[in-house]
Amino acid sequence: MKKTLLILVMLTFIKVSAQKSNSDLLQGKWQSTSDKSNFLIFENNHRKESGCNGSYDDYVFIISDTCMCDVSDYYSDITKEKDRYISVVDEGLCWYIIDVTPTELTLSYVLRGNILSYKKVRNLVSIYK
Repeated sequence: MKKTLLILVMLTFIKVSAQKSNSDLLQGKWQSTSDKSNFLIFENNHRKESGCNGSYDDYVFIISDTCMCDVSDYYSDITKEKDRYISVVDEGLCWYIIDVTPTELTLSYVLRGNILSYKKVRNLVSIYK
């Protein structure tokens, strides 16, 4: 009985240790499921977004428990949740992470509440041209 309990505790610990944070899961290249020309790229603390013209916007973002933007009128009644908000403070932008897995990303743009869905891209020809 003690051996079985010890094995269960160890397996639970291994599973919890192997879970990645939202920040880790975001890293990489994502393609919109509704607009195939729209890509999001998360590299460390940079959020890059590209459209069909090949150019991209590059912003520093923060992942936190609430929106970090200085537009408190819009974000004042947001419920805090651990590492669920992506904020681009300088631009006053904030997204709520509805779900992020190694292959799928679903965000809600907080100001409008619209839902944005993405799939992870494995091989992407450079969009930085």
